[in-house]
Amino acid sequence: MTSFESTMDCLVVWGARAGIGPGYTVEAAAVRLAADIAELRDDGGIPSYVSTVITVLPQQRVLEIRVEGLSVEADPDRTTIREVTNTLFELASDYNIATLDAAVPPLFTQRIVLVDSDGRPFSAMMGAGVGDVEPFRQQRNSPGA
Repeated sequence: MTSFESTMDCLVVWGARAGIGPGYTVEAAAVRLAADIAELRDDGGIPSYVSTVITVLPQQRVLEIRVEGLSVEADPDRTTIREVTNTLFELASDYNIATLDAAVPPLFTQRIVLVDSDGRPFSAMMGAGVGDVEPFRQQRNSPGA
């Protein structure tokens, strides 16, 4: 759970589906993200031959998405590779909270790793998130405020 130690307002990238308090852990985000990916695949937003495995490393606050089914040989201009990677990054960002001042770590760092048919990584994207910046005020879903 992300907690803000200062009572001052700060600027955050607050995912559209993120929150604080009970039910907003990295593990819960992973479960919700898996459902979003399945729905997006059903709607044709991610190719059906692409599979994803989500792993949570709670001590490191890392949410890893391993992507299989893509290759540079099949996509030499990397168009599909970029589209899938960016889509997954944006989806995961919906569940994250990251302050701009770096005083508080993000809820999680996302690591998207694309692997070839032999399981070797060939592309990756890492970071906290992408989205609109907004002010955070302690009273927003904050226990004890």
